[in-house]
Amino acid sequence: MYKVKILILMTLTLAAEMVTAQDEHKPLARDYDQAIMKAIAYGISAPNAHNSQMWMIDTLSDHEMELYVNHNLPETDPPARQVIISAGCFIELVKIGMSNEGYEIHVEYLPNGDFEIIPHEMSSKPLAKIKLIKSESVQKDPLYDFIYQRQSNRSKFKGKMIQSEEFEKIKEFTGETHSEMIFLNEKKLMSPYLDIFSKAMEIETRNKRTNEETRQWFRFGEKQISEKKDGLSLQANGMKGLLLKLAEKSLKTGDSVTWHSEKSVKAVVKNINKALYSSKALIFFKTKTNNKTDWLKTGRDFARYNVAIAKLGLATSHYNQVIQEYSEMTELRNEFNSMVQIEGDQKVQLILRLGRADILYKSWRRDVESFIIKQ
Repeated sequence: MYKVKILILMTLTLAAEMVTAQDEHKPLARDYDQAIMKAIAYGISAPNAHNSQMWMIDTLSDHEMELYVNHNLPETDPPARQVIISAGCFIELVKIGMSNEGYEIHVEYLPNGDFEIIPHEMSSKPLAKIKLIKSESVQKDPLYDFIYQRQSNRSKFKGKMIQSEEFEKIKEFTGETHSEMIFLNEKKLMSPYLDIFSKAMEIETRNKRTNEETRQWFRFGEKQISEKKDGLSLQANGMKGLLLKLAEKSLKTGDSVTWHSEKSVKAVVKNINKALYSSKALIFFKTKTNNKTDWLKTGRDFARYNVAIAKLGLATSHYNQVIQEYSEMTELRNEFNSMVQIEGDQKVQLILRLGRADILYKSWRRDVESFIIKQ
């Protein structure tokens, strides 16, 4: 117990000493004078599915906005559940960030009612209305200093298992949550879950429709990454140096035939499994019901968790394939639901692995102005 407490203190100290230079790949709130623009700059630093940056903002005034999304992942996320979770992440990063500017936020979910979301289109109604409220009593969120250190780390984890005391710290820093956080850190208990996650990843990678969606969001080389300022990359998956050059060459910078070849699929699955089976703990975010408000609130929970992980000097990434809702995943998804004893309308919204790893290349963000709906 004493050694674990010492470890927690050490990781907190190391995290605090890391370079807190705002990521040069992201717009910064300090570059804007208007409160609403600062808020958007904080919001877009949030984690989001495929780094597709689906948020669209209607700025109603200098202190109020409505949040929409583009449903840009219809193959891997048919109901836009993960897209909307990403909208919840945006909201929470606005809250954390604006606390440093002296603002509280008021959030109204689905202010114009529920709606059906259409693939490749912007949502017809806002998911949330966010109001910024100036307050002399607001205190800086204890997670604020770690906003720009948070990331999804898909590399192979190292070191010992995540301890229960560390999970308690994660919960403490995350705060009260809408979703239940289920924690596993025993190898024997984790093993069947890791196996089913591996099977799910292989299904998604071998399915040409879902794998093509991933290819469309992949960016190759610094030139393409800096031009697009969104999407996935080999760099963000932990590759660098000679290994990066070899991987880019072998994939022919995203050539479709090469991407979907058996050789490429096997290599992807092999590399993913190396990372997956290095997991030092698992966390599931589970809700009692499964609607858009649940998704938004789960996103807010996850955003706080993700920043809390950075504060503790730990690493985390998703393995959500098995809970995705496309037809090819139905059988495996039902098997997973039985394993976690899902009942009625309950839903595991997110699956995270935890561990220890070096900080990776950080993903880009587009310019703040590109997220604003033009009138």
